[in-house]
Amino acid sequence: MKEFVKLLITEWIIVIICAIVGLTGLSAIYLIPQKYIQNNIKVSSAILHKEGEYGQLWETIKETVLDGHTDGLMLNVTYTATKDSRRDVLLNTKVKVTGKNPMDSLYEMINGLTGDYKVENYGRYWHGYQLILGPLFCFFTYADIRQINMILQIAVVFYFILALSRSGNRILCIPFFGMYVFLSPVSLFSSLQYSPCFYIMMGTLTVLITFERYMKDSRRNYLFLSAGILTAFFDLMTYPLVTLGVPLIAYLGTDRECLHSIKKGFKSIIVYSLSWVIGYAGMWMSKWIIASVLTEENVILDALEQMRRRSSGVDSGHTCLSTIKLNMGVCNIKVLLPVFTCIGICILVAIVKNRKTGQKLLPGTWMLLLVTMYPFVWYCVVREHSWYHSFFTWRELAISVWGVIMIGVVHVRPDSAHL
Repeated sequence: MKEFVKLLITEWIIVIICAIVGLTGLSAIYLIPQKYIQNNIKVSSAILHKEGEYGQLWETIKETVLDGHTDGLMLNVTYTATKDSRRDVLLNTKVKVTGKNPMDSLYEMINGLTGDYKVENYGRYWHGYQLILGPLFCFFTYADIRQINMILQIAVVFYFILALSRSGNRILCIPFFGMYVFLSPVSLFSSLQYSPCFYIMMGTLTVLITFERYMKDSRRNYLFLSAGILTAFFDLMTYPLVTLGVPLIAYLGTDRECLHSIKKGFKSIIVYSLSWVIGYAGMWMSKWIIASVLTEENVILDALEQMRRRSSGVDSGHTCLSTIKLNMGVCNIKVLLPVFTCIGICILVAIVKNRKTGQKLLPGTWMLLLVTMYPFVWYCVVREHSWYHSFFTWRELAISVWGVIMIGVVHVRPDSAHL
């Protein structure tokens, strides 16, 4: 118990340090003069304006809907700089034209189509993406950054597959393929706001697999803590739970003791989920506190009000079941079902060929199934948000896809220390 308390205290200290580092980094980004990014953002706003607020790459395929609204917001916040740099950093100022979304507001203002705009705040998020977009817009346009994003994502995927092969866990390529296809890669790299959670998830997975033998309990705690911190800093609440659920399932499915002990598996779920929550909630709330203390705005009250609205679903009448159905309905079952059927058949064939097919279901299966249910709990907790933003929150279901296929995979060689 003493060690656990010590771990919790250390984790909160790390969160505080990360908040200070994050604030320092954002402050440095606002030192970039507008003249260095103005032309590239002007060209970029025209690209987004032409594509529309919610452009769709492939007609009728809902998984390929892009979020031009939020990408426009990201450009808007990155570009907007007033004479009060302190407010810009802490409250993440953006321009607003009456009746226009953030994307079109930026387009009209930066192209001189209107002078009737005001500066608003969006301080309840960290908007950490500015650390990346600020320097990039000094040299590239939105189209260029998309291409860079595509190259990086493909490189990350290839490196992870290589890491699986080297670690002896190459069989995990099967559930990874299923999950990656499910996430709709073509829209992942085409919409910038879909990218942070993907990179954090992949980074956490890669560290878990690559340094598996060196990962003691406390080190894994810090890894999940870091995943939560980075998610709160870079993400705008798209599908944040994948940075917890996917790595957690990977650990449960590759750890021999967790597979054969419900007690060990359940303990791991509790402690690593808690570390992620401390990182995610702690980092997020630190922004509210810092902004409220150092400015005249009550960001804490604004954030809590938004949490109430986004989680209840009472006012609009959205139920847990209707929200789950809506998110599941985004998926193109006609294409995905045959793909996952083939994966299932391959797993069954492998199990039949395995000499130990007579062995009972592994105890750890129930723990894998428990984490697989995380997205459904999320949809019930943040009902309103998951309803209105189902065109991207459906990606939380990647946890379930990864988990279900993992359950089949771990029974191919159940007695192996590595899969």
